[in-house]
Amino acid sequence: MTRKPHRIIQDPVMKLEIPHWYGNVPTFFGAPLAQNAEDLREADIVFLGIPWQAPTPDSRMGPAADIFMGMVMTAQSLRTSSVKYGGYLPELDVDVFDHLSLVDYGNVDVVRDIRQTNENAVVAVENILSAGAIPVTVGGNSGLGCLPVLEAISRHSAGPIAVINFDAHGDNRDYSTPLEIDNGRPRISGNWALRQFDLSNVSARHYHHVGLRGPRNDSGTIPRFLSRGVLRDHIYTYREIKTARRTGFDEFAAQVVNRAMDGASHLWLAIDADVLDIGVCPGFGDEPLGVSVEELVEICYQAGRIAGRKRLAGISLMAIPPGATEMQWISIYSILYTLAGMLQENGIE
Repeated sequence: MTRKPHRIIQDPVMKLEIPHWYGNVPTFFGAPLAQNAEDLREADIVFLGIPWQAPTPDSRMGPAADIFMGMVMTAQSLRTSSVKYGGYLPELDVDVFDHLSLVDYGNVDVVRDIRQTNENAVVAVENILSAGAIPVTVGGNSGLGCLPVLEAISRHSAGPIAVINFDAHGDNRDYSTPLEIDNGRPRISGNWALRQFDLSNVSARHYHHVGLRGPRNDSGTIPRFLSRGVLRDHIYTYREIKTARRTGFDEFAAQVVNRAMDGASHLWLAIDADVLDIGVCPGFGDEPLGVSVEELVEICYQAGRIAGRKRLAGISLMAIPPGATEMQWISIYSILYTLAGMLQENGIE
């Protein structure tokens, strides 16, 4: 008797019955795929990948190097992580996708020339904004994973833009030339937070930094912000976060957003995963004393609620290693809670 060869039937696993971004990578939340700018017209929210990878510094070895290595895969990983979720939040009794249409705009073309990559990202985000949609972007590392998003937003804003930046680090090293490259290594990840103030309508007095902490910051980190007009009480280090926990964090979260939005035209959220405490994802995180998941999500929720549909300019996620699935799931919660807060502002409970 001749045995028939055993074949693994892959179709039920490999052929997901949802749209795909590329190959076996699903679209974000299984949303429709936008092939061009015309496909953005009916969207309220547009997901965009900016898979730029910063060079790994010589000083970062071992597991800590994950934040720099493999970032070209982060957008794909987040897409895959998203498809097990829907948009319904039972604790708020709202399904955000019952009220907001989402499309996936694919990835920005990332090339060796960082100036061209920056322009590619600016154009993609401008297409989203021109369609009247809110961009939700994921890097890649900080720098080219976020600064061109804010550049596009600044071009579309008629007034001051408030920025709430969640990051353990200042990312505000001094710089000399636009997007300079030092010895073949782009340094934009280390100074994008200072470069943002060169953009039109980006107001230093509306900049709020949440979660700054730790000895990887140098003694000039806060003074450099202050020299550009950032207010000291808009920089929330571990000490300020610790005090807020004692006095009421929900009230603190609303206060941060209200202060940021006072007199601002729009609000942009920038979230670096290392703002979270080391215990959230021990295999990735290397900074203790960070904010908790609940604290991050609460500020995002208040941001959506207070800014509302007309003033929420976008959400940018960065520095999530492609293998750090815990960070990806938390990021998805942050997005959903921001959107749920925005819906509450519009009277949808």
